[in-house]
Order: sequence, then structure tokens, then C-alpha cells
Amino acid sequence: MDDASAPAASALAVVGLSGAVLRYAEVVREDGGRRLRRLGAVDFEVDAEAAVFEAGDPAALADVEAALGEVLAGHQAEALVVAAHPAVTTTFFTPLPAGLGADARDAQLHQEAALLADVAPTQAVRVKAVPVRTETVAGGDRAWYHSLHVPEAVHARLARLAEAAGTQGYDLADATRAVARLVPADGLVLAVGAYAGHTEVAVVRDGAFLFGTHGAGTTPADTAYFALAALRQAGLEAAPVGDLRTYGDAADSERLSLLFEFVGAQPVPLDPFVPYGRRPDGAPAVLASLAPVLGAAL
Repeated sequence: MDDASAPAASALAVVGLSGAVLRYAEVVREDGGRRLRRLGAVDFEVDAEAAVFEAGDPAALADVEAALGEVLAGHQAEALVVAAHPAVTTTFFTPLPAGLGADARDAQLHQEAALLADVAPTQAVRVKAVPVRTETVAGGDRAWYHSLHVPEAVHARLARLAEAAGTQGYDLADATRAVARLVPADGLVLAVGAYAGHTEVAVVRDGAFLFGTHGAGTTPADTAYFALAALRQAGLEAAPVGDLRTYGDAADSERLSLLFEFVGAQPVPLDPFVPYGRRPDGAPAVLASLAPVLGAAL
């Protein structure tokens, strides 16, 4: 399975882009766990996320590079991890026979990525794929893979960010999978990211990431629809939801109101600081917005 190359690191610089906001952290891995060395956010006057993941404005990309070099000056990190929202990438889940060989597996996932991303057969396709669960069905065990793809032009911009940050390489992390690492480890949990332009959902059971989805709708009805669709696609539409954890720039009570009526679980801002043993001051909803960044460092 392909991966943007980044060396194993005792310290990571992690960034996440959401519209005009860049959030960042430096995480040091120690024997006793993980320690936050720096944490913050930068607001731009332009869409920084689009500058990196879409056609983008070269001047805006240069602004992101300059800001990244400034906020991470003097870091100890060897690698840069970029947490990307599924709205600006190609992500998908694929069930494959558990005993399928690596070459056949990779060929299948590359073909699927090319089809979904509308990439010509003659073009190379880079796919980051990770196994998320194994299930037993009538025909035998099958493994589910979560795959992430971005165009080569985006990889080139990510390499520029790594260079600006002064790291040896970069890695790309899906925001929903990153957030799934932070939710409570017991029972069935929905983690819902509510943003101005999209909704994203992770389904987690007993600490295992089962399924994720996203969509462009942002109304309470859209938010409930995407969350319930994710449960259905995970085969858990009839299962009781034990926790509803929220994050994102638009995760307010109105946005989550209809979903609360359907699942009966009170929306609670996700606390992304539990694995780090310290929590800065701030409103819970504001701190929850750092979940994709801090989850990607785990």
C-alpha cells in the first residue's frame, strides 16, 4: 500500500486546514506518552484549505507556507502530518477477501481510487490504505480497507509545506479516522464534524473505527442524514448510540438538534486532549475543533 514517505519520528508537527484557518501542534513522543510542545491556530484572509487541496491561489499557498515556517520555527519534529477533511480528498471503504495477496489487493484499491477520482488509466495513482476491521460472512472472512487519495498536484503542495516547515517528509491523515482515535473506547459512538461547507461522520465501536462518510449538506436535516447513513452503511442502524461527540467550526446545538432527536444521545464536544494529559483553557467547542490535528498525531 502506498504512503507519502515520512520517517518514523520521536516528534511530529501536525497541521489541519479548514477554510481560512490553519491549526497546528507539535507533539513529542516520550516513554510516558505524548507531550504537546506547541499548539495554536492561524487565521487567513483567504481560503487556505483550497490553496493546498484544490486549484488554489499561488499567493495564498505562499502565505500558508510562510505562516507554517513561522509558527513551527525551532521545532524538533522530523515529519509533518497533514490532517485532511474528506470533503477535499477522495476517501472510500472497500471490503476484500481476507486472504487476498498484497499485489491483488493494491491493484484493486488503485483501480477503485482511479475510478472515483476520475484519473486516466495511464496516470499513476497514489493511495494510502489501512485495514480497519475484519468480518466473517458466508463466503469467508473479509477485510475492510479505508483508502485515501489526493492528486499529484496536491502531493506537490504538501511537499512544499513540509519544506517550509523544515521537516524531512510528510504524511497525509484522514480527519475522520484521526478523530476516531479520540472517542471513548466503550460502546457505539458517533463522531460528527460540523463545518460551514460540509458534514463528516465517523462510526466507532469499542474504540475501533468502522466507517466514515461526509457530504456537502450543512442543515440539521443534512447532518442527521449523513450520520444515520453512516450507521446504516456500517450495519448498525438498529444499534443504540451510546455517545454523540462533536467537533468542527459549526458544531452548535441547532446543527445537531435533529440528530439528537433520532439517536437520543446528547451532543458533547469531543475532548481531544485526553491522550496528552493536559488541557488548555478554552470553551469545549473551541478545543474540540483541534480534534483532527491532535488525533492525527496518535
